[in-house]
Amino acid sequence: MTKLILSNIDKIVKNPSSNGKGYLILFKDGRFILMHKRRTIPALLTLIKYGEGCERDLTKASNNLQEIKEELKGKIPYDLIQESYSDANKPYSELWNEEGFTFIQRPVGEKRFGAQKYVLDEKDHEKLFSVQKKANRASIAKNQAKEILRIQNSKCNFCGSLLRSRRDIDHKTYAKDRVRLVWDHRTPVEKGGNSEQSNFQALCFYCNKSKWQICSFCEDGPQNCPDCALASPEHSSIIFPTKENIADRLNRNQIRK
Repeated sequence: MTKLILSNIDKIVKNPSSNGKGYLILFKDGRFILMHKRRTIPALLTLIKYGEGCERDLTKASNNLQEIKEELKGKIPYDLIQESYSDANKPYSELWNEEGFTFIQRPVGEKRFGAQKYVLDEKDHEKLFSVQKKANRASIAKNQAKEILRIQNSKCNFCGSLLRSRRDIDHKTYAKDRVRLVWDHRTPVEKGGNSEQSNFQALCFYCNKSKWQICSFCEDGPQNCPDCALASPEHSSIIFPTKENIADRLNRNQIRK
């Protein structure tokens, strides 16, 4: 078993296969790691480089991204890695949830710079090359989106904030994350959720991020999602994995259990 280091990488390119989805991290020995989501790449590179990481490493509070881009200069598309990521925890959680790298550790209660710490053990480096089951996530159809917004009165299904698309929000808007529209799968795709209309809800960016923070460590199967307030706020105020009652943070003027 050989420890991976960034200098082992030959280049990172778009997937040239027939479906053309995602990117390939090509190594000098001919092996490759398939990545379906572009924003998960800097998260994985951080874990390969340092062994651990957190959302701070993907923001301007750290020089990590600049150091990675410099080390891989000439080997990656110039715009592959952003200067920073606004929801910087999600690229890490998606390594586990959507890329299928379930061996990446998320030690409960362990923080790094105040945020959840993610760990990639050297003994698991070889597993990155194994064929992984990727979550099949589909975007919501326009007619579905229109109907859901009608049902929700264009409000976040949790906090009740009026929602607007990102392009319609002025940069001076107060609490932008509370009005930015995000389409959420009630039952996460990685837990078996589908992309039918009944599994979508409109949330603000803030509530969607808060939901992910819980879903990322929830170990319950999809059969329990309908009983959770995060998937069914119309019928429940209890978060299933923690048993926390969030009735005081639900503001949709509906009768709840």
